Amino acid sequence: MKFLPVLFLAGALAGAAGTAAAQAPDSAAKPRYTLFQPTPRAQLRKLHPDRPGITESAFTIDPGHFQVEANLFRVRNGREQGVRRRELLFNQAVLKLGISEQTDLQLVVESYTIEKEWPQENAAPERNRGFGDLTLRAKRNIFGDDGESRGALAVATFVRVPTGGNVGNGGWEAGVSVPFTYKLAETSELSVQMRGNWEHDRDAGQHFISFMPAATVNHDLNKVLGVYAELMSNWDTRQALWRTTLNVGPEFTLSENCQLDLGAGLPLTRETYWEFFLGLTLRR
Repeated sequence: MKFLPVLFLAGALAGAAGTAAAQAPDSAAKPRYTLFQPTPRAQLRKLHPDRPGITESAFTIDPGHFQVEANLFRVRNGREQGVRRRELLFNQAVLKLGISEQTDLQLVVESYTIEKEWPQENAAPERNRGFGDLTLRAKRNIFGDDGESRGALAVATFVRVPTGGNVGNGGWEAGVSVPFTYKLAETSELSVQMRGNWEHDRDAGQHFISFMPAATVNHDLNKVLGVYAELMSNWDTRQALWRTTLNVGPEFTLSENCQLDLGAGLPLTRETYWEFFLGLTLRR
């Protein structure tokens, strides 16, 4: 599986090169920006972070620009396969770089995680802490990145590298997601996504398949304050069980390049985690 990151990055860069070649005939009519010829700051698209929920945006980062989307703090508590677990995540950050007008590359860094697990109710918990796994991602917008149409569609792929030891998932993982965003009104957007993962169960020492459909509605109450509600589910081949969560919370647009969010994940089914989080997005 060590060849996965190489193929992943090669495919992403090849896609970017193909885009540049396809756009060349139109360069006289409209400037085409690249990693080395960044989009002027006055022409940056509206900030569209993938956070705070599972549903990603169908938009990419403007070429030549950098974006950080960080879980400053997240706590998860619940049961999985009958075992009680709690996770504290600090500065789990997604680092994004726009390399073409429709493609960006991303690196997910799990900076510090504290895990507790209670195999038996009355026993002391088992503890693990430290640096987590690294994830390489690429997103390709299919249409709508220019903001002129009401809908936008993208495809994103990822490969997770098991760098976290006892804190991480303990094995190579990969997946693909297809997000679609539709502008309902000037102040409202609907985003839907289908995501499929090839995941690793650290305790069982084997891989399994999971599917994660999700849908989010964002609404801006004014220029600073917005709200969102997300319904997401998770099904995997280990138990053939649907786990469903409702994520809700406010978003604060502090500037054109900065957004603060916080919220809660409310479990709607059994064996689903409670979550509370605080996040920040910065674009340069």
